[in-house]
Amino acid sequence: MRTPIRIAIALLAAGGAAQATDCKPVHASLVEVASTTGCNPGLASCFLGEVTGNHGLVGVTHFRADSVGTAASGSPGSVPYSGPFEYRTDRGNLLMRETGVTVPGAVTAHQRVVEGSGEFAGVSGHLFVSGTRASGVITTRVDGEFCYPD
Repeated sequence: MRTPIRIAIALLAAGGAAQATDCKPVHASLVEVASTTGCNPGLASCFLGEVTGNHGLVGVTHFRADSVGTAASGSPGSVPYSGPFEYRTDRGNLLMRETGVTVPGAVTAHQRVVEGSGEFAGVSGHLFVSGTRASGVITTRVDGEFCYPD
């Protein structure tokens, strides 16, 4: 009888179970502002930004929440949200799914890669975004990793 461990070893030896990837740490700074112009077609408002980071993450961004929740009872003023977040660079684009929470003066979020184009085609990974919101400007630090297919 083959145990799950022996089956996994056999699949790995045959090259069928796992794909090797080359993962790179990502670090960037991101500045965003709310806008009513320059948004994707059909949207009356969005957040537009500029990102400067490593591994080709240099360009502009677009975000628009497609779901917003209510504040947790112990955290008045907090607003949970989620929506598509786009990084547009000269090397290609990344579509992420952002899920986060804002509180007065701050924002924190997790972004998961949904798909990529150009040099980002086939990339998987995630980013953590955290920073401040003051006078209509969101200034954040972005950290995480991108895993490139072999």
